[in-house]
Amino acid sequence: MSTQSSIAVFLAYIPHKLRLVAVGLLLIVFVGTDLVAQRLDLKILGRYKRIELPFSIENDFIVINILLDNVIPVRFIIDTGAENTILLEKSMADMLKVDYRRKFQVRGADVNTTLTAYLATGIDLRLADRLLARNRSMLVLEENYFDFERLTGTSIQGILGADFLMRFTVEFDFRKQLMILHEPNKWEPTGKYVNMPAEFIRNRAYLSTPLSVTGNTSTDRKLLLDSGAGLTLLMHTFGDSTDVDLPQQTIPTYIANGLGGSLEGSVGRAREIRLGGKRLENVVTYFQPLDTVGLQFLNSRQGIIGNQLLRRFNVVLNYTGKQVWFRPEGKRWRNKFQFDRSGLTILAGGANLRTYTVANIVPGSPADLAGLQVKDRVVAVNGKSVGFMTLNGIIRKLIGKKGKKIKIRYARDGDYKVVTFKLRDLI
Repeated sequence: MSTQSSIAVFLAYIPHKLRLVAVGLLLIVFVGTDLVAQRLDLKILGRYKRIELPFSIENDFIVINILLDNVIPVRFIIDTGAENTILLEKSMADMLKVDYRRKFQVRGADVNTTLTAYLATGIDLRLADRLLARNRSMLVLEENYFDFERLTGTSIQGILGADFLMRFTVEFDFRKQLMILHEPNKWEPTGKYVNMPAEFIRNRAYLSTPLSVTGNTSTDRKLLLDSGAGLTLLMHTFGDSTDVDLPQQTIPTYIANGLGGSLEGSVGRAREIRLGGKRLENVVTYFQPLDTVGLQFLNSRQGIIGNQLLRRFNVVLNYTGKQVWFRPEGKRWRNKFQFDRSGLTILAGGANLRTYTVANIVPGSPADLAGLQVKDRVVAVNGKSVGFMTLNGIIRKLIGKKGKKIKIRYARDGDYKVVTFKLRDLI
């Protein structure tokens, strides 16, 4: 399967006390079409009528360039599903000699593991050379538990959370790959935008969305709008609950690797979901089993909407007005939902993130029947050395057309071998 991950899945288990950490607030005054900051908390770098922050899409994550204290260049994932901005590499905060105000014990993704995080203050963030946010607070993890570099095949050092986004009306223009920060409550929707029923809890948007997993009738589900999830749709299942019926055709899967452990479940297809006035069918859906220990941290949500759904729309979050708007993006909303046809999960590693290792194999899949095994190192795909390929490029080949032949050269215990198999539908 493709290597995708949901930050919000992991952050769901951070204790209530930690999620209520006070953060540095930006006090902003808008004069005409120009943005002027009070107390130098915010400075626009250049003369712009609005703040347009370019981002890139890395294996379905939204990634933005940031400069910490005008010294250290980093890349952060923009995450509407995370309450706090988080620095994953403590060594960077140590280099800046930041002031650690508090130390926290953080519950891991397995609910039982205890991890450590710190509250750091007084950090300046320079975003995409367009915006300077001064004197910010953020959480710093003692260890980089997420390990996003292996998941995305690119360098990731942090998460830009809702504590930063909450001061704006935030527009995600996926076609132009821009995050646009509008003056609060001044953005006006055009006729093509559809207002989505939403509830904001601690600056995170929960949509009430008609969804049918297997039945003929759609019912409203409470789903977290999570730009930090590199997947389509994730639904929670609780013990013997029949609230979410599993599709007949599902496969066991590795969902993600997160704080203190990996998350496993199954993947199949939901019959339909309705967003932005459109009906999207046959949606690739992950199912994460949870027990009652995790219930109290989920704010009664039933699942997560991730970027593979969001990027089919222009999405606007009005944090101060507590509204969410969706506008279908041309014909992109009609595109079929694709899923891996090989059975392979591959992670990146090595000095240049160009060493690719098999992390998981679906039993009975084409890759499994061909003889590939976990820990095999992929050397070439269809005759092309992986040294010239990105992780996303490899994944795209494994989502190819049904019946397409895939030839993989791999290394195992010092020996090099070649296998060939044909892609087929797994779900």
